[in-house]
Amino acid sequence: MDKQELRKSNGDVFFEAERATDNSFICVNWIGVQSLESIVMGGNLLLAMLRKQSCQTIVNNNHELVGPWEVGINFMAYKWAPEAKVLGVKFFAHILSYGIYGRSSFEAFAPLVKSFFEVASFEDESAAKTWAKVKAAPRKLNS
Repeated sequence: MDKQELRKSNGDVFFEAERATDNSFICVNWIGVQSLESIVMGGNLLLAMLRKQSCQTIVNNNHELVGPWEVGINFMAYKWAPEAKVLGVKFFAHILSYGIYGRSSFEAFAPLVKSFFEVASFEDESAAKTWAKVKAAPRKLNS
């Protein structure tokens, strides 16, 4: 599937989402400063992708995020997360922002969504994607 992008009115990309070819996860990338409007738009695009084809794992990358995103915590925790769970999300890999403000926003968000899906945080993208692939792998039942 092709990469989905959302742009600000000035043309700058602020959100990217791309499904892994094997559908093991959807990788999301937040870019720049985020507002409530941009967070809602990104969250809604991700929900639309999940409605089109369910996926168990989200890899949420904040490396290119600038500043805090606490303005969107309530939307993500109380609107987006319950709907994502209904649409099949079980695992949420979060790649931490380099900045302290983005990290503190995640620290406020994570406890609010742990009842919806398993949440893990990572410093780098490769570790998050490895975790996502392990979580997406079919599980064998013990006999």
